[in-house]
Amino acid sequence: MKWAAAGGAALLLLALVAAARSAAACAGCRNPSMSSSRGNQGPLPERAVRVGASLTGTTVHVVHEAGCKDPVNCTEVPAQGLYLHDQQLYPVELRLSAEYGISETFGLELQVPFRAVTTSIEFTKLDGSPYQPLDADVHHRDETLVGPADSWLLLRIGTLFQSFWLAARPGVSLPLGRTEEDPFELGDSGLRHQHIQLGSGTLDPVLVVEASRKVGELELGIFAQAQASLYENSHGYRAPWKVNGGASLGRTLFGNFGGALGLEAFHEDAERWKGSVRQDGNLGRTELSGAVSLRQAWNATELNLALRFPLWRRLIVGDEPPGTLSSPLIVGLGFTHIFGGTEP
Repeated sequence: MKWAAAGGAALLLLALVAAARSAAACAGCRNPSMSSSRGNQGPLPERAVRVGASLTGTTVHVVHEAGCKDPVNCTEVPAQGLYLHDQQLYPVELRLSAEYGISETFGLELQVPFRAVTTSIEFTKLDGSPYQPLDADVHHRDETLVGPADSWLLLRIGTLFQSFWLAARPGVSLPLGRTEEDPFELGDSGLRHQHIQLGSGTLDPVLVVEASRKVGELELGIFAQAQASLYENSHGYRAPWKVNGGASLGRTLFGNFGGALGLEAFHEDAERWKGSVRQDGNLGRTELSGAVSLRQAWNATELNLALRFPLWRRLIVGDEPPGTLSSPLIVGLGFTHIFGGTEP
């Protein structure tokens, strides 16, 4: 019965994926980002060390117009008629983490992510026939970008209050990821450029809060996190603010194997270049996602699998003709182990 209930709920939620497969806009198609679903980490004994690794990936399919309706009076460089960019992006992130328990209340944590983004591009006319642009290699190309992203350094402040674990993790994002020159300025001149940023290039404040409680075999978890970019980097880029959070309800299915269902929300505002929001850039988005996760524990070790899929998605549309963006599923695989003790 436990398996039937969990499986039925998971199938019901997965059936809703089709409701939000695509959105009518192109925000994020040039510089895709994934919401980082941290979840609840729970308390850590004094002088214990928790190490972890998570691998998260998704696929993004974007189609949008380029060129001009009237090539004779076109201001773009080079001038050419309307055609379509049909692009696939595959962002993947490996995030390593280590937390040291100074005490049961205080701890220090370092998260070190590595990111890879593979892209492929096809150009077609509006009728779907193949097209070779005059600037085929300028805006998009078949390539893979790999490198470190921005690390997080966090201070954990937590306590048990009336059977609830409550914690706040203020910290800072360290600018270790590679950043690029203004792609819109280069693009306006018809020069080859790169939109994908592996980091923000700035020291950004970060805050993570979490709460959890176990009631028999049930566990309620709530988390929220935010990253704020307060100033421009050396290229004039100011990354968007990002806020995400969620709630989950899980239970033990048998032994040390359990599952959970949840809801998560993610919001980011517009990116800015030299103080301006480019209407053909990332203008921001808001998403509501369903989540299904499975967890297997062995004493101080835990493995988990998480699937997140959009239930509702809104992307800000600028002055440019909107295209379509589809990103139906985010898959995450995680591992944690505690040295020097077990969680209380």
